[in-house]
Amino acid sequence: MTKNERILSVVVVVLLGLLIWIGKDSFDKKSEPKIPDGFEAVNTAIPKTNSKNKPSDEQKSSSLIVDVKGAVKTSGVYEMKPGNRVNDAIIRAGGFSVGADTSRVNLAQILKDEMVIYVPRVGEKEPDIQKDEVEDGKVNVNNGTSVQLETIPGIGPSKAKAIIDYREENGPFSDVNELTNVPGIGAKTVEQLKEYITVSN
Repeated sequence: MTKNERILSVVVVVLLGLLIWIGKDSFDKKSEPKIPDGFEAVNTAIPKTNSKNKPSDEQKSSSLIVDVKGAVKTSGVYEMKPGNRVNDAIIRAGGFSVGADTSRVNLAQILKDEMVIYVPRVGEKEPDIQKDEVEDGKVNVNNGTSVQLETIPGIGPSKAKAIIDYREENGPFSDVNELTNVPGIGAKTVEQLKEYITVSN
């Protein structure tokens, strides 16, 4: 091989290497996503949210609270589901106790939040008492019977008796706040009762 041929071979090799390097660089640039001028790359991943501790509106309205009193085995406040009926609440309260006048209870009535379900006993003269019947008028603690007083949320048989005993010994209440003088009833309880009671004569 002559001197010129050797020089030509070296030039050809250099040119081929240069072409390969330029082609590779061009391919790498084409494979990268192009970002328009004036924009910065951002993380487009959608963050995960923990919805387990955030109840939906449907979950918030999936329960209601009722107060079951009177001739049932276990009087108390129970959490029920929308669509449940009075019969379901009485079952939760252990069922009717001996002497319950079941004929005066509408077992098919659909429950409402804050409803009071009172089961009268046989021989009681008071009419069937439900929360809906109390909402239009407050219970008068100066002349309400034990049955009527027990329809007030938070007042059970013992507190109803204490109210009656107090007014018989000390006369009628002149102010709602005087209920704090009744054993077992404090200022916080009175505040909760104010929307349900009156002392008018």
